[in-house]
Amino acid sequence: MKVAIFGGTFDPIHQGHMVTAEQVMGELNLSRVVFVPGGIPPHKEASSVRASAEDRFDMVEAAVEGNERFSVDRVEVDAGRPMHSVETVQILKERSPGDEWYFISGADEVSNLLAWKDPDRLLEEVVMVAATRPGYDLSRLDHLEAGLRNFDRIFPVECTRVDISATGIRRRLLQGKSIRYLVPEGVHWIISDRRLYEGDEKRSGQGGRLKEETR
Repeated sequence: MKVAIFGGTFDPIHQGHMVTAEQVMGELNLSRVVFVPGGIPPHKEASSVRASAEDRFDMVEAAVEGNERFSVDRVEVDAGRPMHSVETVQILKERSPGDEWYFISGADEVSNLLAWKDPDRLLEEVVMVAATRPGYDLSRLDHLEAGLRNFDRIFPVECTRVDISATGIRRRLLQGKSIRYLVPEGVHWIISDRRLYEGDEKRSGQGGRLKEETR
């Protein structure tokens, strides 16, 4: 089977993540997509992750419910320590050694691949899917060729542009605005029921997308 890992902080997971996973799955004829929420992300200060690992896991679990080809794995949540993608990939591959493995990340994050831990070893283990938006300049990935032996294991896939970010969702919540339909319904319910991100003033004035790089 062809299986993709979709790792990230997912703070919170939103419809942009879901669209990317669905479209990459269709484009590459994947059998499954495994979402892996980071427990203690190695690329962020722990205080910058707003929801707990368990809350973020529950939100991802709610998001994938109803799609039998989507699942969520606790490998990084249960580790109780920072884990880099190359380590996560090896653990998941050991469970299903006969599968063909892919790793989904945004093209902007893939462009920073040289800052990830052991990027060439990661590319030996998986095909790196660089999810792009329409009109994305693929030359922004060209600099990686000189630094990576396995540059040819990076595969761009164009996805529908969805201008939703976790940062923007948290900002809307801080402003008392609705986030319904920006996140899957089950995620919206968890955020409301657990009152997640209330009073989340830190970084509320910053723009941009929540990035998942340096994994």
